[in-house]
Amino acid sequence: MRSKHFWLCTLVALTAVGAAPMVAVADDHDTCEQGTGAAAVAACSRAITAGTYSGYRLAHAYFVRGLDYQTKGDLDRAIADYTEAIRANPDGHWALAMVYTNRGNAWKAKGDIDRAIADFSEAIRANSKYSLAYNNRGVAWADKGDLDRAIADFGEAIRFDPKFARAYINRGMAKRRKGDTVGGDVDIATARGLGIDP
Repeated sequence: MRSKHFWLCTLVALTAVGAAPMVAVADDHDTCEQGTGAAAVAACSRAITAGTYSGYRLAHAYFVRGLDYQTKGDLDRAIADYTEAIRANPDGHWALAMVYTNRGNAWKAKGDIDRAIADFSEAIRANSKYSLAYNNRGVAWADKGDLDRAIADFGEAIRFDPKFARAYINRGMAKRRKGDTVGGDVDIATARGLGIDP
């Protein structure tokens, strides 16, 4: 998703780990993970209500269903499923940062920038090197007009992923808005060198 001036980056998929406890449920979980559209959502729902999953496996099913809802623009259901994914996996598995980031994206799409920032911050707490969360929080700060925080977050995104072209674009746009045309142009040129033209 692209905002007026900045690139908000989205997550596409999450890989499941661990063995499935039951064949029937495993089939639903596989469909939930690998399928698309209504079949995947139905499989995720069955896997969730089967009652045999907990922790990360349950969180994964909620996440995949939430991602499907978000892709379709059903942000309220997406947020509800991401919230359940967080509740099912509160111990900070590495994937927790992804769930918080996607929920932050959904809040931002609904226009709730403060909740988006809070979720991107939680994602960073779960994984302090997660460049996507830094980038997306930077976009949210820029939307609020706090360009210094935005530039700092874009810088962190670049520090942890030096080839993150969209973070360079975002930082360049923020620098230009602050009047640093030279610095902004350098970042935009770097992004073009990485294969993305704003």
